[in-house]
Amino acid sequence: MRRLIPLLIFILLGTSLHANNLTTSANKIGTINGTVRDLKSNKAIEYATVSVYSKEKAKLIDGTITNKKGFFEIKKLRAGNYYLEVSFIGYEKKIISDIAIRNYKKEQHLNVIKLNLSTKALKEIVVNSDNSDISYHIDKKVIPVGSQLSAAGGTAIDILETVPSVGVDVQGNVTLRGSTSFRVLIDGRPSFRSAQEILSQIPTNQIENIEIITNPSAKFEAEGEAGIINIISKKFNLKGSSGFLNITPGSHDNLAGSGSYNLKKQKSSFYLGANYTKKAYSGERNNYQTIFTEPYTFINSSGKLDYKRNIYKFSSAYDFEIDSLNSFSITAEIGRNDLEKKDDLTYETSQAETNHALEESMEQTDTRTDYYVTTFNYLRKFNRKGHQLNTFIDYSGRDWKKTVLNKSEISNQHDIYHSDIKEDAKGITFSSDYTLPLSGKNKLEAGYKFLSYEFNTDRIFKANNLVDPNFSQNSDFNKTMHSLYTTYSGKINKLSYQVGLRAEHINRENIYSGDKYKVNRWDLFPSLHTQISIGKKSQLSANYSRRIKRPSSGLLEGFEIWNDSHNRTKGNPDLKPELINSFEFGYSTKFGKHSLSFESYYRSKKDKTERIKTISDDRPNVIITTFENVGEDKTLGLETFASISVSKWWRNLFLVDVSYYEIEGEYWDGTNMNEKHDFSTSCTSYSLRSVSRFNLSKITQFSLDLKYNSKSKWAQGKNAGSFLATTTLRHSFFNRKLSASFIIRDVFNTANLKKTYLNQDFKLINKFNQEGPTFKLSLSYKINNYKKAKRRKSAINSM
Repeated sequence: MRRLIPLLIFILLGTSLHANNLTTSANKIGTINGTVRDLKSNKAIEYATVSVYSKEKAKLIDGTITNKKGFFEIKKLRAGNYYLEVSFIGYEKKIISDIAIRNYKKEQHLNVIKLNLSTKALKEIVVNSDNSDISYHIDKKVIPVGSQLSAAGGTAIDILETVPSVGVDVQGNVTLRGSTSFRVLIDGRPSFRSAQEILSQIPTNQIENIEIITNPSAKFEAEGEAGIINIISKKFNLKGSSGFLNITPGSHDNLAGSGSYNLKKQKSSFYLGANYTKKAYSGERNNYQTIFTEPYTFINSSGKLDYKRNIYKFSSAYDFEIDSLNSFSITAEIGRNDLEKKDDLTYETSQAETNHALEESMEQTDTRTDYYVTTFNYLRKFNRKGHQLNTFIDYSGRDWKKTVLNKSEISNQHDIYHSDIKEDAKGITFSSDYTLPLSGKNKLEAGYKFLSYEFNTDRIFKANNLVDPNFSQNSDFNKTMHSLYTTYSGKINKLSYQVGLRAEHINRENIYSGDKYKVNRWDLFPSLHTQISIGKKSQLSANYSRRIKRPSSGLLEGFEIWNDSHNRTKGNPDLKPELINSFEFGYSTKFGKHSLSFESYYRSKKDKTERIKTISDDRPNVIITTFENVGEDKTLGLETFASISVSKWWRNLFLVDVSYYEIEGEYWDGTNMNEKHDFSTSCTSYSLRSVSRFNLSKITQFSLDLKYNSKSKWAQGKNAGSFLATTTLRHSFFNRKLSASFIIRDVFNTANLKKTYLNQDFKLINKFNQEGPTFKLSLSYKINNYKKAKRRKSAINSM
């Protein structure tokens, strides 16, 4: 019930404001109407855009679209002089001037307005719709989503598979420049939900662009090793109602469906959306473990993994322009994420080829996440362009439940393990950002941010229906943060620059077993971004930022947590945050219809936190994962992106990422504190991606996506190489209102995983062969004037 309260408040507030807007329209007396037709065929043109402008100020007053008969009508106009602008895709724009509304002449019936077909305009539309070039800004890369054919009917994760700097493995796990430590923003707004959770819940047809910010400025929160992925959602400027419906059935029990409705008036707009995603995959699992302590023990397991995820989301938004200087927006979202994972494994254990035992194990994991998000955003503009104050409030909550049931049988002995974990989280975020334009192109920005999160976790573990107090622990985690920032940006001739400083104060408290572990500290984060233009189509950039990666609540809990019958985790309340220095240097250029860019980066990290895997003292078949600050690591990389227009109907994208990783450190054995181990290694890895897009006709496209990741390693293990191929065929029907995309993923059934762990105690090889290929058909239908419109600046630019 408490989750519905913010949504009800939002609806009531939106209704009252809309009513107030109606009461102020009594002095709006005029009406303009007419009909729009094709010049040659005289057929009515549906969905043509009709805009009314004030003749004196050339200011947009109102607008609408034509109906099936080409008819339009714009009401509630004040007395005055106007002109009309009529436009439609593929037609030349037409202006009707000298339209007067008077008290004695309140209604203007216009003659039939005829539009002339424009071949030039139509060609321009086709080219723009396939624009896949990346635009490079002083502090980010902007990737258009419209040309990502293989992502149709999917989520943000499917889009990110072909985005520079981003990696996605066969199970959908996302990394940014090789790191899972990054933030995800939606229209510049943060959330305490995990990056993976957010990306898996946003359908592709609600995304306009994706911004990759690998070296964020001081304007952004400093948390996260690799940077920020900002999802820019679609906005619609055309008056009237619009929307879309999408359904995507697929093989292997996959299904997706989504829809949205948007109603836009002169000063307000309302949005309502819903989506459902069912993602499933299955495959064969094989694990091979060798324990090096005497006597040598070999534990091999094999079986099948079934994975199913169900995602439900409902969202709404209300935007209202009070006047030309004041506006606000309210959003509400509720959702659920269900995960079911089932392992059927057979374990075969032998010791020096003498003792031999078989274990049949069935493990089922059910996870449910219910969440709600409510936001309020108020934008106050001043008379000078770009001078504004933006205030944002977010209140969010989440209930997370995880149940693990394990049944095993060994030597006629039956064991049942049952683990229940419940976590209740809630938080509030307040931020205020001020932008002051100065002389020339100089600009000063400053802001304050406050956030407060609470996590309460309860764990109950039962072995053969008896509660085991060793693994039944409760814990509380509270975090409060205050931050201040300022940035100054400007331009000297062809050199653009931005310098900034951010200060963050964090107050963190972990409570469990009657003990409290507190952190109270300030940190400073400077940043510097520069960009210089070379001619009209080339640019060089260089930047630096300091960031931090603070340990999450789960890494700080200093007691053992039962994950499954063969794995346990133990946190470390003494973990220090990782401090990161990040440098980038880039070059981008365009020549004709081609583009090319190079980005080199260097990242160094102090107090590197690593997972340490050791063998349990009491059970040699159980691996315990702990966490330690082991030393310092460094990453040096080069990313290359090329967009080649081979012909009018064929465009190819190439992405190459080569990186060198080095770590130097040591740690004390968690089970033997007198024994120190070296934690140093280095490796060079690379990834190759080719995306070929073919325009078979104006309404038919085909794409072939190829991706290869090389071998890589870290101090305690290595990953094998992997290859993935995806094909997509898309065709449009009914004047592009309906589009159908047929997608084949993992064409050659090569998207397999192999991971090896190795230390002084044991060697463990995990293999997973996913069933493939998979197929899906995505059907998307546009309602009314649902078209990509020129979008106002994202919230990230006003924060």
